[in-house]
Amino acid sequence: MDNKLIKAVYVILISLGLAVIFNFLFFDKLIGLSVLIFAVILLGTAFLFGLREQVAMKRVWWIVALVVFFALMPSVRVNGFLTFLNICATLGLLLLLAHELAGTRAFIMKLRDYLALMFIVPFRMLGRALSTVSLVAQIRSNVKHHNVLLRVVKGVIMAVPVLIIFGVLFSQADLAFSQFVGGIAHINISELTIQYFVLLFVAFVASLSFLSYIFFPKQKEDISSSEKNLPTVDQGKGIEVAVFLGLISTLFLVFIGFQVTYLFGGEANIINAGFRYAEYARRGFWELLAVVILSLFVLFASEKYSGVESKKDRRFLTPALILIVEVGIVIFSAFKRLSLYIDAYGMTLQRFYVAGFIMLLSVLFILLAIKFIKSKSEQFFTFGTFLSIVSFLIVVNLVNPDAFIIKTNMEQYARTGKIDVVYVTELSVDAVPWEIELYDKLKGEEKQVLRALLLEQKDILENSRTSWQGANLSRARALKLLKELR
Repeated sequence: MDNKLIKAVYVILISLGLAVIFNFLFFDKLIGLSVLIFAVILLGTAFLFGLREQVAMKRVWWIVALVVFFALMPSVRVNGFLTFLNICATLGLLLLLAHELAGTRAFIMKLRDYLALMFIVPFRMLGRALSTVSLVAQIRSNVKHHNVLLRVVKGVIMAVPVLIIFGVLFSQADLAFSQFVGGIAHINISELTIQYFVLLFVAFVASLSFLSYIFFPKQKEDISSSEKNLPTVDQGKGIEVAVFLGLISTLFLVFIGFQVTYLFGGEANIINAGFRYAEYARRGFWELLAVVILSLFVLFASEKYSGVESKKDRRFLTPALILIVEVGIVIFSAFKRLSLYIDAYGMTLQRFYVAGFIMLLSVLFILLAIKFIKSKSEQFFTFGTFLSIVSFLIVVNLVNPDAFIIKTNMEQYARTGKIDVVYVTELSVDAVPWEIELYDKLKGEEKQVLRALLLEQKDILENSRTSWQGANLSRARALKLLKELR
């Protein structure tokens, strides 16, 4: 292995060690001296590895001193907001330290450079981390690179951690699938264990990003004429990705089988399996949402790794499209669970935005499928995502979330005779016209409660000092209607 590859292996192993230390110091513990200890360990690691890689660390001594100061303060002060500010300052200074060691001097940075440091550099760091991992993925054995068995084994190894993550999420999302997995492996994974490994993964990625940004500086590519003639697609990677996506698709297919049998198959099948329909249908929404989001990253990473972007390769395209279709079914399952939850407990602001987010995700997967089928560039998906988000926000503004929520709950009230009057008045004044309409329909104690809350809302609007600069149509309309309330 060459020096660059050895360095990548060291950085990954060191990052894993830092992640374990981070969890030991912070998981399920109060914040205090642990911030200083981890900051010192991280700085010490960067210093020692910098000596090995001949990276000059002397010029950043003043940033190191500031990092140590702000990292010390959480063990001195207790104020919650002050602790938050100290941690933010520590993280920001660590970003600045990495940025300076990567070649950008703090003394010559302009305002836009500091804005980039906050909002762009973290993504650059993540990109360097992915590059470090991809270096290790290029390790070759003594077997010839075109050996199919080697590629298949590598694809299986790549799929194992992803299969475990998806398997755990599916088990948490579906009682029947959890029972099925338990019957095979008898694995009992608690919520605390999941939180531990999620934090471990985040700490590992953050440490890897930090070290990769320092010790793998971006270099200009020197492409010779001989290199230009080399094939751009590694045929062996196509086999690895096909195996990788194929195994994930198989897990999705098994889970979908349980959804078709139970969630979509009707209440009788669920009861016969020993579950209560309400318990079965209303759990697992958040886990399925996590599966969908992770699937988006898995598909993108697979395309990048196989090197088939803007090219047609059946070994990638076929399993990728199969997985997208399966994700679509999982999205439908998540949406059905959310709708059942809304039917039982009513619409809230959080559920409204989550439902909208599910629809947005559906559009993104459609764009991704088009990108793969038409061999479009990454810019096609990025700009399509931008337009989708803008369209989503326009639609949300036109729909009026608070009005939609109260109208949905009023429809439920007409069916069931139940409504949370207190929550209704917690909505913004955008909902006042429909709150008054609901007031006319209510009877008894609920009517009196809503009246008192509406009058309180009117007093707040009347007493608020609103200048012409703060003019708002909804507030003016709400005040007018509340004054007319009898």
